[in-house]
Amino acid sequence: MDSSNRWQISVDTPTGEQQGILELEIGDGVCGGRLFNDSGELALEDGYINDGQLHWTLRLNRPIPMALTCQAFIEGNNLTGDVTIAAFGNFSFTGRLLNEHSD
Repeated sequence: MDSSNRWQISVDTPTGEQQGILELEIGDGVCGGRLFNDSGELALEDGYINDGQLHWTLRLNRPIPMALTCQAFIEGNNLTGDVTIAAFGNFSFTGRLLNEHSD
């Protein structure tokens, strides 16, 4: 699974749906990339792949500093996953693959 993809993602949170663009770079058992959302640009850290499942961490500085632990599966043009925020629990997210002609 070697690829680089952009995904339109949506996360269900207690404060409502949050959206962003997730750029994934996948290959050789690791995943990296960036998330673009209302917090700005965030780098994916500590990314790896285990049995087809992607894992990574995001570190937010605002509104308060916190780490978000993410895991996701890609199935065709769809991405499904969970994000764990220690103080707030688990939240689901979904994504759809963007092609080079859509933003």
